[in-house]
Order: sequence, then structure tokens, then C-alpha cells
Amino acid sequence: MRLVTWAVLVGLSMASVGSGRLQVALVLAGLKALAVGIEFMELREAARLHALGFAAFVALLVGVLSVLR
Repeated sequence: MRLVTWAVLVGLSMASVGSGRLQVALVLAGLKALAVGIEFMELREAARLHALGFAAFVALLVGVLSVLR
């Protein structure tokens, strides 16, 4: 499963570079952060509150960064 996640991360990285738009790159970076958190930080087996807190923080960070550009 980690290999599939790695391939998704590489694909999202290529898409964010290819888009050339900051907002698209930030959203894709947020998706990459969620994928890393779920798979490599093992939030899938963690308490739901931890996973929800991580997802909320990533969404907040992407939102703030997209407004501040």
C-alpha cells in the first residue's frame, strides 16, 4: 500500500508543478499532506480525533496560505 501512496504522491507533485498556479499547488500539497498523514504517520489506526485534528489543521493551513498569497 505504501508503494501506491508513493506513486500518488509523485503524481500529485508532477500535477502541482505542471499546473503553474499557486492555489492549485496549495490544494495538491494539502492532499499530499493528508496522504502522508494517513499512510506514513499511520493515522488510519489512530484515534479518530487525532486524524480529524490533523485533517482540520491541514485544511486551515491551506486556506490561510491561499489567502495570504
